[in-house]
Amino acid sequence: MSVEAYLNATSNQGNSSTFPPDDFGWAFSLRITILYILMYVPLWVCIVVGNLMVILAFVYNKELRRVQNYPLISLAVTDLLTGISALPALLLVRLTVSPLVCSASTRFSLIMPSFTFCGSSIYHLLFIAIDRCVSLTYPLKYPSLVTPRRMIRVLSLLWIYNVWFALIPLYIPNPAGEDRWLCYANENYDNELDVIFILIGSFLPIYFLFMMILYAVMLYIAFKHIRTRREMSYQASPLRTRNGARARMRGIVTMATVVGAFGICWLPSTFKFFYQNYAPTTKEGLITVQTITEYLSFTNSMVNPLIYGYFNCQFRIGFKMVLERWSCRIRGRCNREDKENVYSTGMTNLALSVSAESINEPSSKERVSSANLRSL
Repeated sequence: MSVEAYLNATSNQGNSSTFPPDDFGWAFSLRITILYILMYVPLWVCIVVGNLMVILAFVYNKELRRVQNYPLISLAVTDLLTGISALPALLLVRLTVSPLVCSASTRFSLIMPSFTFCGSSIYHLLFIAIDRCVSLTYPLKYPSLVTPRRMIRVLSLLWIYNVWFALIPLYIPNPAGEDRWLCYANENYDNELDVIFILIGSFLPIYFLFMMILYAVMLYIAFKHIRTRREMSYQASPLRTRNGARARMRGIVTMATVVGAFGICWLPSTFKFFYQNYAPTTKEGLITVQTITEYLSFTNSMVNPLIYGYFNCQFRIGFKMVLERWSCRIRGRCNREDKENVYSTGMTNLALSVSAESINEPSSKERVSSANLRSL
């Protein structure tokens, strides 16, 4: 059944609980539907593969099993679940018209994964910024302040909060006391979720500003370390000075990339939430804004593994270990000796990267702080 048939069936019903016939239809033409699929399928593959690589690198590489990397793995799990559940469910909502998708009683169950995992990804990014800022500000106290048990507790509370927040619309009463048909019966068809949309749209710029402040503090610490190293350059070798400067520049580039990616991917959602609730618009304009902003939001789940994984030397080594181990299994000639060779190769590369910067060791505080900065 086409969308026009559904619209004709609902034109005289308003908010009535009587639904159109039990049938399935496409929300758009065949050309638009294919365009949606061509846009989202590559994105879905990149999200799943990228975050799986981060998780497997953490499993295979023992050097990555540090408390500083726990938030990164939790973020990878969040983004993986976003690709597995939230993205396909939202595509079903946007592309199809059926009683399952358009019924007020079942529609939110399809939207809830997006609320849960996309919101969880935002809070994980904020938590990672806070954790990195603490590790750079208090490098010697950080190991005693942030223990594995405390980190697991905080991440568990973060997950519980996100699930609770995503379930809030379930407790918003329906004043009409009836199940409604929500697919284009009128322009404002998700009135019960308006409060949640406005809250999310209001807090996203605040989160972005807070993240900018945190990374500005980290940049200040980084430049302070560079200035200290320059003052002590007469005691250090040129190789040590160059390697230290390069490590800090990599940290600065990572910080700028994190803030820029967060702003590009999430700030447009603020515009969408207010646009769809307050601005006079047509159905075509609303769909265009929704498509662009939702695609950017899901893109953040693809970008996160690149930012926090590829820019991290230890994660890059872990990625190589994962690829070598799985290529060994695919060839069917993977024995214990091969696995040991893969592990020893990764550890040799890690040792070489560390030893290149181990000439003329600085003080313990500077050494720990530099290691925390490189882990960004």
